[in-house]
Amino acid sequence: MDTTSNALSRILHLLSQHPAVQDKLRAEITEACGGEDLAYDELVKLPYLEAVCRETLRLYAPVQFINRS
Repeated sequence: MDTTSNALSRILHLLSQHPAVQDKLRAEITEACGGEDLAYDELVKLPYLEAVCRETLRLYAPVQFINRS
């Protein structure tokens, strides 16, 4: 299973279900890039983008936990 594509699919699905979050995230990214390409160093500094990604991964973990005894 490809965890990256799975996580991106979940993020996009949740953003489509929550337009207010999508609008806030779009505003943060638009403000950060100013119409130009966004460098990786600037991208990782966006707090709302990170919060969206972390919350999605919290809700839908890409890897199942296996408890061993």
